[in-house]
Amino acid sequence: MRLTTRFLMACAAIGAATGVLLLPANFVAAAIAPTVPLAYAAFLGVWLLGPVVALAVLRRPGAAVLTMLIAGIINIPTPAGPNAIVTNLMVGVALELGFLVTLYRIWKPWLYYVTALAFETFYAITAYTYFNIDDMAVAVQAVFFGLMAASAVFFTWLGLIVAGRLTATGVARGIAPARRRSEASL
Repeated sequence: MRLTTRFLMACAAIGAATGVLLLPANFVAAAIAPTVPLAYAAFLGVWLLGPVVALAVLRRPGAAVLTMLIAGIINIPTPAGPNAIVTNLMVGVALELGFLVTLYRIWKPWLYYVTALAFETFYAITAYTYFNIDDMAVAVQAVFFGLMAASAVFFTWLGLIVAGRLTATGVARGIAPARRRSEASL
């Protein structure tokens, strides 16, 4: 894979837009995560927008990671501080993994959803202790995990819509590989 200037600039543009979107999201997350975990669970999928758009528009390895690196750097001034870089890279890498498994040959919408849900499941398991989920009623635990899944599905869907509209404008022409007819319906 060649890293062309156009590819890098496209990742930087999507990353900058994602970073600006995540600036207020990091402030909101810092306020609600410890106090209102159910609201945080419903809100968590917003971090998926950038990597979904980058992968769906550019359809090349590394697009999500580079995009989220830029977004993380932009978010250093938030309560997350330098950890914003690590968090955003974690999301970018996680989204890339689903496509890496297919050797970047499958770009169907279902793979975006499966990858996003797998990441949110992994994140929910790792966040179990932080949110004291075992202290919550079983129904609240179910709502927490359900909200995380719904958030992942919603923001993945929104990312695919944005990517489809960007692709329709021709912004990725010459950057992304030519689409096959079966992929044109993204």
